[in-house]
Amino acid sequence: MQLSELVTAIDGESYKMKEIEIKSIEFDSRKVKPGALFIAVKGEEFNGNNFIDNAIKNGAVAVVTQKEKPARLPQIIVQDTRAAMGKLARRFYGDFADVTKIGITGTNGKTTTSFLLHSILENANKKPGLIGTIYYIGKTKVKAERTTPESLDIFKLIDQFRKDGAKAVVMEVSSHALSLKRVDDMRFHIAVFTNLSQDHLDFHRTFENYKAAKMRIFSLLEKDGFAIFNLDDPVSKAIELMDLENRVGYGVENRGDIFAEIIKDSIDGLNVDVIYKEQRYRINSNLIGKFNIYNILAAFATGVAMDINTDIIIRGIEKLKSIRGRMERVVDNIFVDFAHTPSAIEKVLMSLKQYTCGKLIIVFGCGGDRDKEKRPKMGAIASRLADFTIITSDNPRKESPKSIIGDIEKGMNNSYYKVIEDRREAIRYAMSAKKKNDILIVTGKGHEEHQIIGDKRIEFDDAGIIRECFEN
Repeated sequence: MQLSELVTAIDGESYKMKEIEIKSIEFDSRKVKPGALFIAVKGEEFNGNNFIDNAIKNGAVAVVTQKEKPARLPQIIVQDTRAAMGKLARRFYGDFADVTKIGITGTNGKTTTSFLLHSILENANKKPGLIGTIYYIGKTKVKAERTTPESLDIFKLIDQFRKDGAKAVVMEVSSHALSLKRVDDMRFHIAVFTNLSQDHLDFHRTFENYKAAKMRIFSLLEKDGFAIFNLDDPVSKAIELMDLENRVGYGVENRGDIFAEIIKDSIDGLNVDVIYKEQRYRINSNLIGKFNIYNILAAFATGVAMDINTDIIIRGIEKLKSIRGRMERVVDNIFVDFAHTPSAIEKVLMSLKQYTCGKLIIVFGCGGDRDKEKRPKMGAIASRLADFTIITSDNPRKESPKSIIGDIEKGMNNSYYKVIEDRREAIRYAMSAKKKNDILIVTGKGHEEHQIIGDKRIEFDDAGIIRECFEN
């Protein structure tokens, strides 16, 4: 694409412009190849302007920046390079109108819902792509760097999915992505809202800001797109007041367009009847916990909105046996889950408590440099619902692990807990203390395979350590 055609997508002042073909777009100077347009994005830690020389050295033929750089190549000066990046990506790659784009947001349940949908779409032969917290999945599967990538990377991924034959893409959309304009130039055919509870207040500062960021997903819907939302969550009242052309509400307590009745809820899985248009559809899922019924309903409702045959929807849901780090049964009655918010840890413990014949044991900590308000709340929930709690380190980052643990202890209202700062030792101790009929859950890190201590990322996998201890 010619530079002159590409830059009509953005407003800015142009310097040293000339006709030149743009072969690619990059915001990471290390990925620049000859013929690339380099976007000098200003981030929280790094300023892309400092890497323009490196980009030019690697073959950049033009630059988009917020500050002019003494250089001979064409430059477009804009007010916000991050906002410009999405517009340039859309112009370069297109809007993918022929690919059904499904965005899923909410505090909890995004990953499980996305995997359920991916399974349904595979069964519907739509060769789906998936962009989420654990993996980016197309023809190949790679570990995700973040839940929702930067806008340019999103367009690159979908472009590759489409080349591989994808007719649909499922995407987890984080509150950070919605705030930082990563999806501003994406138009979703379906937007799914799972639930809302406290999280990321270190970034959003207030719960209202966090809620507003999440709700932005509906402004990114195609005019005839579908809003899928949880009627049992208080945020549903605000969604119902929105000017949305198509909406589908689902629930268990509140009976909307689609609702579920629990037939059996056991440690081996869920049997539920999903009721839609007065028809009952029996679903037998390996997923456990009442909270997963909502994820099943969200996926079912999305399938219905896409006009997928209900038999295919049910087959897709039932084919998904487990998800890495999401109420994952590792060995025996020992589970790993990503739960890192008060709401998530409460739901996980409430579900496991009803299956427990002996004691319910939890190992958990809280992340450093993150929302401090939730720490004592999580401690209070653990002390109320678990029979024994082991408080340990999560990803302390640059905070003192002892300080984080101290914040959690403020919420503990009984003495049935132990502090073991070293997470590996905490897991080992819990497994040695566990009796035959006890259930043990290790929460907070889920699928993660590292621990962040200071500036270092150390290899660390909760499930791997559990297997290692079990074998020994």
